[in-house]
This record gives sequence, structure tokens and C-alpha cells, in this order.
Amino acid sequence: MTSLAWRLTRLGGRGALLSTGLTALAVAVATLLLQFAVAGNFAFAERADRTEWRAPDEVDDGAAVIATATDFFGADAVTRVDLAELDGSAPAPPGMDSFPEPGQVWLSPALADLLEGVPEEDFLARYGGEAAGELGEEALAHPNELVAVVGRDAGSPVMTAERFDQDMISPRVVDGFDSGDASFLYGFYRVLMVLATVLMVVPVAIFGAAAARLTVARRDERLAALRLVGATPGQVVRLTLIETTLAALAGAVAGTGAWMVLTPLVARIPIDGGPWFVGDLWAGAPWMAAVVLAVPVLVAVSAVIGLRSVVISPLGVARRVRPKGLRAIRLVVFAAVSVAFLVASQMVGGGDMVVVAVLMGLFAGVIAAVNLVGPWVVQKIGRILARTARTPARMLAARRLVDDPKAAWRTVAGVALAGFVAGSVALIPMIETDTDARESETLTATVEADEAEALAANAAEAVDGLAEIEVAEPDPDFGAEGTAVVSAATTGADLERVRSLLTVALDGASPEREEVDEGIMSNGIVASVRVGVTVVLGVVFMTAAMSAAVNGLGSVLDRRKTYRLLHLSGTPREVLDRARRQETILPMAILGGGSVLTGMLLTAPLIGVMGLDATGVAILAATLAIGTAAVIGAGALSRPLLKATMEDVSPRPD
Repeated sequence: MTSLAWRLTRLGGRGALLSTGLTALAVAVATLLLQFAVAGNFAFAERADRTEWRAPDEVDDGAAVIATATDFFGADAVTRVDLAELDGSAPAPPGMDSFPEPGQVWLSPALADLLEGVPEEDFLARYGGEAAGELGEEALAHPNELVAVVGRDAGSPVMTAERFDQDMISPRVVDGFDSGDASFLYGFYRVLMVLATVLMVVPVAIFGAAAARLTVARRDERLAALRLVGATPGQVVRLTLIETTLAALAGAVAGTGAWMVLTPLVARIPIDGGPWFVGDLWAGAPWMAAVVLAVPVLVAVSAVIGLRSVVISPLGVARRVRPKGLRAIRLVVFAAVSVAFLVASQMVGGGDMVVVAVLMGLFAGVIAAVNLVGPWVVQKIGRILARTARTPARMLAARRLVDDPKAAWRTVAGVALAGFVAGSVALIPMIETDTDARESETLTATVEADEAEALAANAAEAVDGLAEIEVAEPDPDFGAEGTAVVSAATTGADLERVRSLLTVALDGASPEREEVDEGIMSNGIVASVRVGVTVVLGVVFMTAAMSAAVNGLGSVLDRRKTYRLLHLSGTPREVLDRARRQETILPMAILGGGSVLTGMLLTAPLIGVMGLDATGVAILAATLAIGTAAVIGAGALSRPLLKATMEDVSPRPD
């Protein structure tokens, strides 16, 4: 059967070889993008794992004491890890050759570069020690992370004073650094990555499944002829599976190879303030092999499903009997899934991860339902255009949409799905706060109320007139019970020096600029979300462009006999070319705009409550413009093939 499949492909001429190549190309692109989506989840997991050592499990009797804090230097946040050895048996933390001794400060490479040329009193003085070495990548979430590990004496007040900010860990006794809690931030990023995976994988999977339907009319005619001369349904199915699976497997292997080549470039995408270690994007051989096998299986299943008409009614296929129109049940399914998503979105406020998982599953279902209802909408558009057509090109385009709405949908499906995704993320707020130094600054630090006056006196003595020190009650809505706030009013020029002096005087408490330094953390998240949104939109629009190009070429191959006969009967090539463009652009404009609005309406209850942001709308507009131009350009690639098809009037072997 394999030899027969190869013989039929070879004897089918350049058209058959081209259609096989298109299937392999489509699968290669789909596999490449799926490998990227899968690797992204592993990459965030790797980052999370490398931050666990900073919050190890607390024990009653251990070898060391650890505490963490977030310091600030200019517009940058620095993760500080304070360590003190108890009995001389503490193991070396990740990325370090030995446990830090009191007075030693180990810096991440990025922090060492940042502090080059910075006066000691502006930063290192706050740690009371000297730089002793650089941290290895095992201790860092990413290459650009700013981390300082400070060796302390176990009896130092820094290692006994309670810390109250939510991103700090108060001193705790530990016996090692093998297990612990990952940074909460990476838990947040991993949830976002799952959402991004849904947004990318569903359109890519639909594109990959559609690869089995390329040049489907040509293949159906050939298989129907085999059925009419005696081939059994099982033989037809096996023949199709061999033909599509082999092409898909070759494409999947090529796509995986392309991913491995492109991984160093993808690693440069900055998330959470820095690029990736290349090894983070390695999902592992089992998962990569699973993707390589899953895509051909998806293509094979799609191909077998498409054989229904050939198996049941080969004569109808051979005579080109027009199938019945699509039913409105597709619209009902889309509406039902959308309503279910809206209902689930109102239940997510409690933070239940089960509800979140169900919500993401329903969102994936909505995207799949867009693919289900799309052909039905295309058919309706075709009927409206047929009734209102005033030119031959418009009539030809309308009849094409009505006669084969599924094939017409495959050409514009990428744009519609990309528009839905773009609309879904357009409302994500991406407002950044201003963190530039001001002429006058106020630094605040939360301390225990019983210690506040003594610590404030120490601070006043330490700053020696560089700042005015005051003690105040904490904010009743956010402050912890039994705490007080020590504040220091200073000038922007003395900000970092005063911050360093306060850190020492307040027993390691981390002074923050009032209503400013919190913005540094939120700005980092906003920047990461903006990059993530851009990457997701880039992937879906790349899928859309490839889908339009590949399906456009496949459509010309499918209808080469019709084009050839129309050309011989006197139809100008310009008319056929115009009809081909209209059957793509008109549905694309209607479905693209409608899908954008649908995406915005469905996600507004979740995202809209956070507030609108012009940045998201600008990203939406830019990506839609670039993506639409790319899709139109990709569709134009089929024009030379159309010309060659019309000019070739010789008999074809298939």
C-alpha cells in the first residue's frame, strides 16, 4: 500500500508533489509553534525551581538562618538573601562555592555590572561587607536577575528582626536548600503561560489539522475513482493514512529541528526583566517526541474524518454533487460554549484553581467553536454576495463561498482566530507608573512598634542631617498589627546614600520610596505581560499568514481544472484573480472584525474590571494591521501558480 501511495503521488505530477510538500510545510510550522508553546511552560517551571532555595522549609533545629528582602537601587529591584551559619555544617547555597561568611557579599553577574563605578556608600554599605564573588546560574531565575547574598552573624539583629512586607521572608532556621517554596511571582507567570498556551495552541492545532485537507478536492476525486474501480473503504482509508501521515511526520521532524535551531534566538525574549537560559527552553526529549508524534496523529485523524463522502458516496464525489448546506447547529454550539465561559468567568473571583482550569478549558472550547461556526458564517456571506453581485468576479467569488464554505473558511480561518485572540488580550491593562527620582523623596520602612522609637533614634544619628526621621502609625488597611512606620524625608540627590544608612540602622529593614518603589515591581510585571501579549499575537498572526499562504496555494491546485476550463472558455485571468481575492478578503474583513469584537466581549467581564488601557488597544491595532498585511501578502503568493495553471492546457495524469 505504501508503494501504491508513492506511485500515485509521483504519477500525479508536480501538482501532487506540491500538495504533499504543502502538507509537510504546514505541519512543520505547526510543530515549530507547538514546541515553542510547550517549552514555555517548562521554562517558567525551571525559573520557579531555581528560586525555591531562597525560601527553604523551616525546621526546629537546623544548620543556618535565612531571611530575604527586596532592596531598591534607582529604578531597579534587588533580591537580597541574608544567611547566617549556626553550627558550621551548613551546605553551600546554589550557585556558590561555600557558605558565605559574615561580611561577604555575593552578587549576581548582572548586579555586579550594575554596581560597577557606583560609590560603596550608595549600595554595598547597606550590607556591611565586601563583594566576595559572583553567583552561578543555579541561583538565578534568569541571567539579568539582580540578587545579593549577604553573609551575616547569627546573633546580628538583622537575623532576628521580624520582616513585614509580603515579598520578604522573616528569619527562619533551615537545614539546607534542597526544597522550598518558589517565588509567588513565577506561580502567577505560570498561570499566564497556561493561558498563552491555550491562545496559541488551539489556532495552531486547527491549522495543523487543516493541513490534511489541503488539495482535498483533488485527493477525493482520485480516491473516488479508486472506489469506483473496486477499492474497499479500508484500502482507501489506509492509502490516505499512509500518504498524509508520512508527509506529516516529515514535517513534524523538520519543525522540531527548526525549533532546536531557533531556541537560542527565542531565549532572548525578555520576561520578568531578563532573557532565558537556553537550557530552560528544553522541554526534554519525551515531551518533544510527544509533540512530533501528536501532530501527525492529529493530521491523520483529520484526513480520515474528511474521507466520509468518498467512502459513503464515491459516485457523488466523482460527479461533483454539491453537498447540503451547513446547519445552524454550529451557531448554537458556539453560543452555548460562549455562555458557559461567561458564567464560569463570574466564578473565578475566589481563586479556586479548579475553576481557573475549567475556565481555561472553556476558553479553548470557545476558540474551537469559532472554527466550527466559521464555515457556516462564510456560507451565509456567500449567499448574501450572490444575491447582490453586480460583477462576474463577485458572482464567481460568491458561488465559491456557497459551494465549498469549509475550503473558503480554511483560507481565512487563521485571520479570524487571530482576531479573536487579539480582541481577547486587547483589554489587558498595561499602565506603567513613573519611577524616576524626584527632587524630594520620602523613604519608609515597617518595623516592630516596640522597637520603633529606638530604631528611629539610630536612624537619625546615622543619616546625620541628610534626612528628617519620623515615626508614624501604619496604614490601617494594609499595615500589620503591632508595627510602626519609620519615614525619612530627603532629597533625590542623597536618596541612595540615605537608603543605605537606613538599611543598616533599621536592622536590615528595606526602605522604600513612598508610592514609587512598588511601581518598580508592578512595572516589571506590566512589561512582561506586554512582551507576552506581543509574542502570543505574533504566533497567532504567523499562523494566520502561513494558513492563508498554504491554503491559497492548495485552493488553486484544487480548482486547477475549473480555472483551466474557464480560461479556455474566454474568462480573463484578471477576472478570476479578482474573484479569488474577493473570496478571501471579503470574509476576512467581516469575520476578522467580528472575531475581534467577540473576543473583547467575552473577556471584558474578566479583564475590563481592571480598567482600560490605551497601550493594549495600540498593540491590537498594530498587530491587526501588520497581520492583515502579512495575510494579504501571503495570499498573493498563489498568483503565479494561478497564472501557470491557466496557461497549462495539457492533459494531467491525475
